[in-house]
Amino acid sequence: MAFTQGVSGLNAASSQLDTIGHNIANSQTVGFKKSRTEFADLYAGAKAGLGVQVSAITQGFSQGALETTDRELDLAIDGGGFFRLTDGQQTTYSRNGQFQMDSNGFLVNNTGGRLTGYPVDDPTSANPVVLAGAQPVALQVPQGDIDASATTTGSMTFNLPSNDTAKDNANFDASDPKTYNWQAPLTTYDSQGNAQQVSMYFVKTGSNEWTMNARSGGNDVGSLDLEFDVNGNLTGNTNLALAINPGNGAANIAANIDLAGVTQNSGDFNVKAATQNGYAAGSLTGISIADNGNVMGNYSNNQSRALGRVALASFTNEQGLKPDGNNAWLATTNSGQELLGSAGTGQLGSLLSGTLENSNVDLAAELVTMIVAQRNYQANSQTIKTQDQILQTMVSLR
Repeated sequence: MAFTQGVSGLNAASSQLDTIGHNIANSQTVGFKKSRTEFADLYAGAKAGLGVQVSAITQGFSQGALETTDRELDLAIDGGGFFRLTDGQQTTYSRNGQFQMDSNGFLVNNTGGRLTGYPVDDPTSANPVVLAGAQPVALQVPQGDIDASATTTGSMTFNLPSNDTAKDNANFDASDPKTYNWQAPLTTYDSQGNAQQVSMYFVKTGSNEWTMNARSGGNDVGSLDLEFDVNGNLTGNTNLALAINPGNGAANIAANIDLAGVTQNSGDFNVKAATQNGYAAGSLTGISIADNGNVMGNYSNNQSRALGRVALASFTNEQGLKPDGNNAWLATTNSGQELLGSAGTGQLGSLLSGTLENSNVDLAAELVTMIVAQRNYQANSQTIKTQDQILQTMVSLR
């Protein structure tokens, strides 16, 4: 009598129970993807069959539930794709987005793997450009300060009351409020990052005419005649040129202030906006990650700039990936080469900051499957017991 079929059934059921146990054990592992044991029958020319074998253990890459956290460096992929990690020698892929910044500024996971992404063209530039077509590198956040930047451009938007009394600009005196109608401040910065305050004085000189006088440090630094049409819209030259000598060893400030949105209408004097592009030196206060994967450095001078972009990878055959432990996979010839891109492009999902993807294991379903596998194991053991009883009967024949 043959015990082959029963033994093969026991081995297959045991393998299935191992897979189920592995799934259950990782039901709370961030980014974990469940597996499934698949069977195939055995014949090898025997009409009755020789039992069963494990044909494959396949992985299920369905989306896990997304959970919001309070950490900027917790990342989740909503859709397809994998994070790309490197330890300097080997590239691995993961759905676990629990990242942190190490002492050298690299973004790493809990096993030290460095998150890779696209670099920027010039990390020292005030407006670095992400090189999305470059070879991904380990993303590193520069720990140094960013240099100050002098003001070169700006804009102001305000309304001048049309019913104001006209004055003679020749009598303008910044120290005498009776010689001008209104005043508004604008902060500029020199090449060393020092704030240079500019005061704008407005003198109405005619029914639709005003003169704008700019002063800084007690000196005249620019002026512009403003002319309005019958509808209160500014016409003619809308650019105020500022020339400021900081007097502290910094370079002179030469800035153009755009006044295109200025109006003259009824109502009060109202400054709606005043902006300029200069800033003081700043130190890194934190980082954030945008939906497109851009890693943004946030600085103490209220500036932010791109430091790189997280690269995501996809594969033609995800089932061909080789599990490597620690929630990571390796590319193989069966999976095909990595297909790189930015979040939200092609088949790659969007990137969510402050979010983690939980395991895709359905605990209730796994427990039900475990009961079925246990019954399968018991049934196969019963066939062996029956074969043993038959064999015992044959041995006992006289």
